[in-house]
Amino acid sequence: MRRMREAGRKETLKSRYMQGNMKENMQGHIRYLGAEEKPATRALYEAAFPEDSKEFTDYYYSWKTKDNEIIVMEGACTDSSFHVMIHLNPYNVCINGQAVEIPYLVAVATAPEQRRKGKMGAVMRRALRDMGRKGIPFTFLLPADPAYYKGQGFEFFPCQEPFIAHRESIAANTDCQIATAEDVLQMASFANRILGQRYGIYIRRDAYYYRRALEELRAEHGNAVLLKNHGELCGILLYGLDGAEHGGTAEVRELMLEQEVSQEEAGRFCQKVLESQGIMAEPKCTISRMMVRITDLLSLAPYLKSRKPVSLAVKVKDAIIEANNGCFRIDIEETGGSIERIAPADAEQEMDIARLAEELFADTAVYLNEWV
Repeated sequence: MRRMREAGRKETLKSRYMQGNMKENMQGHIRYLGAEEKPATRALYEAAFPEDSKEFTDYYYSWKTKDNEIIVMEGACTDSSFHVMIHLNPYNVCINGQAVEIPYLVAVATAPEQRRKGKMGAVMRRALRDMGRKGIPFTFLLPADPAYYKGQGFEFFPCQEPFIAHRESIAANTDCQIATAEDVLQMASFANRILGQRYGIYIRRDAYYYRRALEELRAEHGNAVLLKNHGELCGILLYGLDGAEHGGTAEVRELMLEQEVSQEEAGRFCQKVLESQGIMAEPKCTISRMMVRITDLLSLAPYLKSRKPVSLAVKVKDAIIEANNGCFRIDIEETGGSIERIAPADAEQEMDIARLAEELFADTAVYLNEWV
């Protein structure tokens, strides 16, 4: 009888999934593009992001589409144009010491004439379900409209503050040197050491990461500056320029230092470094506050750690990914996390998937300061 009930449940879920796909396909055809098709999305990218320069868009389509996935909705029958697209850019994310490939969602775009028809929601739901089926623990994005993404089960990571409250002065005798391709290994080693000491979740750097970063900065008329004290690397500054030659701004993409400093001190230091490079533009220090979406709860739990023991007996509600629904006991300690299904009667509280993410990541410092 147990086997029959499980088979019946699977058939019910399959039926629901097929019905959902039929409804979504009435709006258009959803699919992933082949490598040779990706350049055809550039017109939609340029229409959706007119603030990006040609140089930056050239960079993006030369580098970022090499290994990413692009899911689109295109018109049916005679209309083969792209109505909607989402780019899934893979990053090697370190989660409490374990490396996992996680997709970062960018270039989330809808053609102007196709907006407010529910098409982006349909594509997002398909992408999230596919990630869940692949066992990807979570995905993340930098939201233009947080309220929209909250409706899709996203929530901000609770702990993603890169600066500390107190002020610590930066050494006055810091030397500045423009980074080259020969420096990428040293940059990656330095960054991974600093990030590993301070954060539970961060993007692991390697030589390719910084080679690509140098190309991105050049496309934005910026540079990477190595900061050295007595010949030893003590920091990395990445910046791009926006109209700086006309008194514009220098956008600080990342400032990574050996010591932790306040945001106020970081801003002053960035201005000093930029002036040493002959750039008199006002520095703008930006922080990418990412939203997270759990896509496979069962896969996520074992990666988690917490200094304060967490124990939840919870009924989870996920309106999009069916496998995340149910009653679970989740335990998280300093050594790791565990999860098991429990009887409904044993659940002590109920949470939707976004609220659960807040609970599970509450004690995890996060640094995902990416743009594309």
